[in-house]
Amino acid sequence: MMKYLGKTNFPLKVFSIAIFIWIFLAVSIFLLNKYVVFTGNNLVFPFSVIYPSSFLLVGSLFCLLFLGTGFLAFLHYEKLNFFWIFLISVVLIILGNMGQGNVDIAFLQPFYYKGRQYYTDALNITDWQLWIQNFNKNLESFQLHTKTHPPYTTLLHYAFMELFNGSILGMSLGFLAISILSFPLMNLLMKNFNIDAQRRKLLLLFFAAIPSVNIYLLVSIDAIILTSTLLFLCGISQIYIQNKLSFVGVLMASAGLIITNMLTFSGLFLLAFVGVLSLITLYKKNFAVFFAAVISFIFTVGFFYFSYEYTGSNHLTTFFEASHSENPKGFMLLHSPVIYFFTRLEDIGEILIFLSFAYVAYFFSFKNRNFYLFKDKQVNTFSFSGLIALGLMLLTGAYGTGETARACLYIVPFFVLFLKDLRQEKLNVLFVMCLLQTFGMQLIGNYYW
Repeated sequence: MMKYLGKTNFPLKVFSIAIFIWIFLAVSIFLLNKYVVFTGNNLVFPFSVIYPSSFLLVGSLFCLLFLGTGFLAFLHYEKLNFFWIFLISVVLIILGNMGQGNVDIAFLQPFYYKGRQYYTDALNITDWQLWIQNFNKNLESFQLHTKTHPPYTTLLHYAFMELFNGSILGMSLGFLAISILSFPLMNLLMKNFNIDAQRRKLLLLFFAAIPSVNIYLLVSIDAIILTSTLLFLCGISQIYIQNKLSFVGVLMASAGLIITNMLTFSGLFLLAFVGVLSLITLYKKNFAVFFAAVISFIFTVGFFYFSYEYTGSNHLTTFFEASHSENPKGFMLLHSPVIYFFTRLEDIGEILIFLSFAYVAYFFSFKNRNFYLFKDKQVNTFSFSGLIALGLMLLTGAYGTGETARACLYIVPFFVLFLKDLRQEKLNVLFVMCLLQTFGMQLIGNYYW
């Protein structure tokens, strides 16, 4: 193992500071909530949702299998073709989640647990056309997740239930089948940025081992949103790198933008991202991304217009009603500034911790230029455009209820791209430490509502 890690020069100081800051904030916010003021945070900062694991023996064995599979894949990935890399990545996802103990906890409970998921509302659909037509009218009677998302999210659950004759396991496997498409799409995205094949293999394994991806890719709607986001990113990155329009690039970008906005109002992130990227490329007198963004936007508006004509569901009206339902008092900063500040802190903290402390250590080691983390200017422009867009969304008060590790899965590919030129021995250490953190998190916690 040591020959693969080499002389690591790991940023232990930054790593330790990150853990210290986390513990300090967790304790401070706990005390603030108990003795001073309600901050809007959960008991364990910055985890918006976390329950103790069932600690079943079989779950511990699955976690050990996850760890062993990860290490074996790490030692032999150079000899494997991409089919095996994709397959092992999926196995890592399944083994990690089976660490919860059994099929019911890993595959089924995320849909029915506590009876407040999309599944609960999908059970009540008898005529999908009538249901979507009356969606806005019945909005307040739906579960929290249903009424803060477009109707197509719940309809997807309904479609899988119809397809699998009401089987939750069938629906779960259907979700997984779509979600794992994120691996070949992630590979294509990295290929667009000229990342060599051997590095792409390890980065795909790393992608599967990242805590947020490993925990939430199995059965969440946000995993499907990750797939559609990657479809968009693959299309727009091709146009960005080549600086010319392409039919395939525009088609992928348009399809990704439409599907993402069908499933979540966070699809606005893609518009914000491509808007930032367009401004940067226009400043450099490159027009391809801007034209691609305009075309994709027109196709998306056209789709939702025809959707309205056919189903009667007004996407814009639903967005405003869902926003009001989630924030009935308006912009959070104006009426709850303390909660606004601490939930912004929680949102950022949760994304970072679920990326892994090791990633945070490398990302914030600004003095260690020999790590080559931000060497590629095209990657920097592309990925920082994504981070800026997410930052703008957080400033508006988005994700007031937390869960950004799950709800913002779409931001993970941008962080992975930063690793394009990270020195090999650093990347090796990052993978191993990330694998260990995910092993620990899957072993001790359950992160679903």
